[in-house]
Amino acid sequence: MEIGNNTNQAEVVTLNELLEGIENIIRKCQSESSLKPEYPELPPLVTGIKGLANILGISVSTISRMKADGVLDEAILQNGKTVIFDTYKVLDILRISNHKNKFNRKNCKL
Repeated sequence: MEIGNNTNQAEVVTLNELLEGIENIIRKCQSESSLKPEYPELPPLVTGIKGLANILGISVSTISRMKADGVLDEAILQNGKTVIFDTYKVLDILRISNHKNKFNRKNCKL
């Protein structure tokens, strides 16, 4: 039986390498979280279509329509009937999709 061929051996990491890795992860998380607080008064996650409609100040049917059309798919976490929206992603999606309205199309007849 040879010990050198064992594929389950763990890689040896020094304490300094481990600390550097942890510090890099912390710096990365802090830089990502510094981008989010554009709207500090808004909660990061909202439960339900009614909750998102209340926060954004639009109707429940509008949120339902956007959800059914797939506009908000990137910002939705859904398990069964429970729907959770990432508020910051929703605002970002709406900011981008707002530039694609009917007046910005090339073949628009007014």
